[in-house]
Amino acid sequence: MDAVRVEVPVRATEDPEKVREAVMNVFPDLEIEGDEGFLKGEGNIESLSELREALERRRIRLTARGILLKNMRGKSTRIYINKQAALINRINVLEEPITALGDIMVEIESDDLMGIIDWLAPDVSGEMDESVG
Repeated sequence: MDAVRVEVPVRATEDPEKVREAVMNVFPDLEIEGDEGFLKGEGNIESLSELREALERRRIRLTARGILLKNMRGKSTRIYINKQAALINRINVLEEPITALGDIMVEIESDDLMGIIDWLAPDVSGEMDESVG
């Protein structure tokens, strides 16, 4: 079973449509629903395609890979994406939520979790043009 779950808080001071836009910039095919101060969505591994491309464009695949590996728990892992950066089509990955407004939590569950991590954020440590951090 492969599943992707996305959850992001919507603070009272935020425009819910701007938060939705931030999520849709990273996950354009995800069905997003509002619920008690949160936006939530579920999808499959293909839902990660835009994130995968953004990690490559920003040359942060190794950073993302390290976070995904560190956060592995059984058949799942998670990574956080800075909400404000996502709103302007930038990807900043985080190990845990750190911003006051909250970050986009991405949880991945799979029977082949390492295969998904290898696809999403391959080990490119041998490539000269990608740096860690």
